[in-house]
Amino acid sequence: MQQPVAVTPKLDAQKLLALFKEKNFTLDEVRTGERSVPRIVLAGLPRDLGKMDSVDDRKQIFVNTMLPLVLLVNEEIERDRARLTALRDSVKGVPAAAKGAAPAPTAAPADVSASASPQGGTLTGGKVVDATLHLNVQPPAGKAVDPQQGTGAATGASLMGASLSPVDQVWVARLAARYGMDPSRKIDLDALLRRVDVVPVSMALAQAAEESGWGTSRFALHGNALFGQLTWSEEEKEGITPRNRRAGDTSRFRKFEDLLECVRVYMQNLNTHDAYGQFRATRASLRKQGKPLDTMLLLTTLDRYSELGPVYVKSLRSLIRTNSLRDFDQAVLHNEPEQIVVQVKRAS
Repeated sequence: MQQPVAVTPKLDAQKLLALFKEKNFTLDEVRTGERSVPRIVLAGLPRDLGKMDSVDDRKQIFVNTMLPLVLLVNEEIERDRARLTALRDSVKGVPAAAKGAAPAPTAAPADVSASASPQGGTLTGGKVVDATLHLNVQPPAGKAVDPQQGTGAATGASLMGASLSPVDQVWVARLAARYGMDPSRKIDLDALLRRVDVVPVSMALAQAAEESGWGTSRFALHGNALFGQLTWSEEEKEGITPRNRRAGDTSRFRKFEDLLECVRVYMQNLNTHDAYGQFRATRASLRKQGKPLDTMLLLTTLDRYSELGPVYVKSLRSLIRTNSLRDFDQAVLHNEPEQIVVQVKRAS
């Protein structure tokens, strides 16, 4: 069962501020933990955002817009991570009680909406055993498993401690394919867990602000492009050409249907691309040590995100400090089921 959705009329920047006030979406109270974040999903940014006289108002709209989106995508990842962790522990023969977790479900309920903690993804005691399994799941000839459609039932996994149900086997295969692993080979569940993990809120906010000029860039307003993701597709609908593109450069900024899709692809990029392997390794190391995800430390691994390299990382760290973005790393979503989808007056 999907969450009920309330759709607003198309709003401009000032009306968005009024909506945030109506919903008691006050950033100062979110920073202190006094208030949770409402599930307000903006389809795009208002076309008049860059024309607002107040820089503070522009930044407020941007953070109010981005914060629920980042938390929603992290919530999706946390849900998958919690289930994968339980399955991994069953493969290793770790009793659920030893982890303080419930047994893994055999199927993901369609109406699950509660956030699951991303913590507890490592084995803290007992003998460490191999956590690889071979799923009898073969992708269609010449292509990987479609993570949306699946492959049908899988049987005969060789496991330590417990056997996964056919439904769980197919779910793992789909997840592995979505995170850039070949489901027709042995799947290292620990390696998969290093990919299925969240991105710190302050990091996502900082990169979006840096890459999009706090949501005022042409790419943000016309293509919902907030993170500077590029495409080399020849289809016009796939991207926006920079005005100052160098001769011979065929790249364009990728366009997205809405902001939520943009955030999902951004996190997928960090969790799968070879360029960010050190980011994932550092994040996994923090998990293993039982430490919180340190944005400032993790940023040092993103020097390949931009051609500016270390200068880019330094700029992000300064942006985070100046705007106190780490205050939002502990922000949580409302438990209420209603999700408000906001249509905005878009740039023409």
